[in-house]
Amino acid sequence: MIYFCADDYGLCGSASAHIQHCVDAGALNKVSVFPNFDRIDLQKIRNNKNIRISLHLNLVEGRCMADANEIDLLADKAGNLKHTFGGLFKLSLLHPKRFEAQAYREIKAQVMAWKDLLHEDIPFCIDSHQHTHMIPAVFRALVDVLTDEKISPEYMRIPVEPILLFIKTPSLYFTYSPVNIVKQWLLKFLWLIDKRWVKKDKIPESYFFGILFSGRMDEKRVGKILPKYIKMANKDGRDVEVLFHPGYVNENEIDFKNKNVVFENFYFSENRKTEFDSAMKISERSVL
Repeated sequence: MIYFCADDYGLCGSASAHIQHCVDAGALNKVSVFPNFDRIDLQKIRNNKNIRISLHLNLVEGRCMADANEIDLLADKAGNLKHTFGGLFKLSLLHPKRFEAQAYREIKAQVMAWKDLLHEDIPFCIDSHQHTHMIPAVFRALVDVLTDEKISPEYMRIPVEPILLFIKTPSLYFTYSPVNIVKQWLLKFLWLIDKRWVKKDKIPESYFFGILFSGRMDEKRVGKILPKYIKMANKDGRDVEVLFHPGYVNENEIDFKNKNVVFENFYFSENRKTEFDSAMKISERSVL
């Protein structure tokens, strides 16, 4: 199974509408939803049995869902989440016990709110904004929440790419962003730490594609790598998740000032429209 996924559903009406357009056109079969922005109407997606819905755990922007007074490391007094991935990682090293306890509270609040939105028969899937659940202290807190609440996820995104596929495609060597190269290796390293906490229960995951091309999943580059993923997945009997960010937003359509949106330049980027177009075209050639 190839899951063509869009992250950031629920950021704002415009972003969600563009993602919904891809869903309606059959270009996506997985959508990852913010739990902590505007209250989301999941009716269309929830009733579509061909769409896998996932909680997009968010610890870096928007409002917290736990009591802000109990998670002062993560949020300010107004309830605004206040750290990026780097800031959270630093806090996890400087204040490990306190940080993990507060991460647990916020993760639990988001998980329980998400469960309230789902039908009972909809499987529980989870990933995270900016892949923050890969920070070891956050990963441990997440596993503890799922264990304590007796939640067995059908799927958890492990954003680690099989690097060999990219090494075997030299024509793309000079198209990679240095930032994404660092991100790819960092997440791979963190997973080596995180997977020790899985214990006996193997996390349901799949081959993942979307880090090295993140921010510019254009049709040409994806088209060179995706067939190799499919071949590998068929051989190993595994699924593939391909991550796009097609929820583009025009600056004149939305004002993020009162929503604590930290990555607005990313949301306004023209590359998001490119990813919208790519998702629409590439999925047409694959089996959803």
